[in-house]
This record gives sequence, C-alpha cells and structure tokens, in this order.
Amino acid sequence: MPTIDVSLKDVSRLLGTTVTAEEFDDLVLFAKGEVDDVSGDDVKVDLKDTNRPDLWSTEGIVRQLRGIAGTHRGIPSYPIEESDVRVIADPALRNVRPYCVNAVVTGLSIDTAFLSQIIQLQEKIALTFGRKRREVAVGIIDYDKITPPIHYKATSPSENAFVPLGFDRPMTPAEILREHPKGIEYRHLVEGSDVYPLLIDSKGVVLTMPPIINSEHTGKVSTETKNIFIDVT
Repeated sequence: MPTIDVSLKDVSRLLGTTVTAEEFDDLVLFAKGEVDDVSGDDVKVDLKDTNRPDLWSTEGIVRQLRGIAGTHRGIPSYPIEESDVRVIADPALRNVRPYCVNAVVTGLSIDTAFLSQIIQLQEKIALTFGRKRREVAVGIIDYDKITPPIHYKATSPSENAFVPLGFDRPMTPAEILREHPKGIEYRHLVEGSDVYPLLIDSKGVVLTMPPIINSEHTGKVSTETKNIFIDVT
C-alpha cells in the first residue's frame, strides 16, 4: 500500500477551506487513507486501496473529499480529445519493451507543490503497479521542447548519446547504465538486449530512455512548464 506526502496548506488551498491536522485525520478516512505521521505542515498518508491510484496525490485526495467537506458538488469534468501527435513505434522493440502509450496535457499552471505531487504520483505508480518499472514506467516531458512526430526507437548501446537528467554531459545508453545512479538501479530491466528503447522527436532530440531516465533538456519539468507529454512504457 502506498504512502504519500501531502501538505496541509495545499489541502486547504485546493479544498477551499482551512483544514487542521485533526480535521484531516478524520476526512482522509473517506479517501481510504490513514494519517501515519504529522510534522508541521507535512503529513504522511497511508492509502489502503491499491486499486485507486487516482487518490495517490494531494489533488486526488482533495477531489475525493470535496463532496464530503461540502465545498464542491458533482464530478469534475476533464475535456479529452483525440491528439494529432503521432508516436511511431519501432518493431525492433517488440521483444524489449513492446508497449508505449502517450498523452499531451496542455494549459497547465504548475507551482512547486503541484510539481512535487506529479513526480510523487508517477513514481508511486511505477513502484507499485509498475513493479519497480519492470511492467510500467511513467515519464513526464516538457512538450514545448519537442517536435512531433515522436519515434519510439530501438538504439544500439553506443549510439544516440544525450545528457541524462541530473548530468551535464552527453552519455551513450551504455554509459548511462554504467555510470548514472538510475542507470545502475534499473539496468537489469534492459540488460541482455542488443538494443535499448529511446523516445526521439522528429529533429533527433532524445526525450527519454525508458524505463531508465529522462533527458536533462526535455525531461526537466519546472514551474515554467505549461504543456506536458506523458509517456507510459
């Protein structure tokens, strides 16, 4: 069962009313959660329902609690439409990491709290449903830094060097697996294959090396980011 970190200030802001630690302790039960620890504004919540990943963030919990708290009524509506962004999959990845699902989310207003929740949610999904990225990994890319169509491409270990997140120099996929902390942690997921998966845009810009690490250029989402490209592999 996942444990997530939430901010009481963030809960209060999103809920539209001030919520104390004691009040949140009672309210979160309606989101199948239980307060594990409180340290000032920071609260650790144990979520008991592993089938409700939509609750694994402050935004998800608040969405569940709005009706209970009486601040909002009805189910929120999120407009969804077919995208014209094409992602072209390389058949050579059929036996390596065969699935790639994507979405574009536009018009976002990202503050520090929201950004931390996005990162936390993607990591919790990859850790639990994704079986530590073996079955599923989720990546978040700054959409305004890429040019579709996107290619889900097989690359040799020594080609298509790029600067991985947190580094300041280009590295080949093989070097990332040997030297980058995330490469070392997750290299067992791709080792043994002659090719590794990459997402690359139409200009040859590397977005990410799933399920290992994003590019520093495109994968560093910040409070300045307005539109994101989500990759699930």
